[in-house]
Amino acid sequence: MEAKLGLADVHIHTSFSDGMADIPELLEFVERRTNLDVIAVTDHDEIKGSYLARELAAKGKYRYQVIVGMEVTTLDGHLLGLFLERPVRSWQSAAKTVDAIHAQGGLCIVPHPMSWLTRSVSRTILDGICNGCHAGVYFDGIEVFNGTIAGKVGGPKAKELNQRYYKLSEIGNSDAHFLASVGHGRTIFRGRSAEDLRASILSKTTEALAGTPISLNKIGYSQVVRQLGRGLIVVPSRLVGRSVRELWRIYRHENRSGLSL
Repeated sequence: MEAKLGLADVHIHTSFSDGMADIPELLEFVERRTNLDVIAVTDHDEIKGSYLARELAAKGKYRYQVIVGMEVTTLDGHLLGLFLERPVRSWQSAAKTVDAIHAQGGLCIVPHPMSWLTRSVSRTILDGICNGCHAGVYFDGIEVFNGTIAGKVGGPKAKELNQRYYKLSEIGNSDAHFLASVGHGRTIFRGRSAEDLRASILSKTTEALAGTPISLNKIGYSQVVRQLGRGLIVVPSRLVGRSVRELWRIYRHENRSGLSL
């Protein structure tokens, strides 16, 4: 008997970072307006919304499953961490970030690769890690379809390079910042559960699927303007504040240990 195929969108933003929907709104939309089997909330350098989404979904009201994740800002571009239990520190190298994700049993996906419109992993970094330049460091998958304008810049090239050289699991995601965009990019996998998705990524049997393009009219121009504001002001200010707190923590720790910076 042929295995059933599931649909996942594991790159979704909420109001915990620069997305426009809160968690309950997102969960209801996925339930009523999509046929997704698995989602992941992957806010920028923030995991709290993902915790909340998993907690609410676990109460049994929804037919799909939620993976805890986040989109981590590295010195070399953004990376998606999936199946996380703890937040991953920002502003490390890509190699250290991949290690930190794998250390807690997570999977690392390269989002919107080689896009000059947003912080993205370059071909140089992709080549270095995929060619084994960092011992024991590897990516688990790569977005060959990303539903945003920024994602579409490097998508075709990423698909070509992946099929020819990298041989990573192909991932399709929406990178949704608006409810209407959720599910616009999807990953097809064998099975229906979050663990089935994990197994499919690890066995490299996933397939990226593009959805129907979403017009600005459907999203609403006022929503777009508000989201741009959040992206330009709210997220950077949070990230700067978090970085300052982390530096202060390191400073205090090193001074207590009798060390100097």
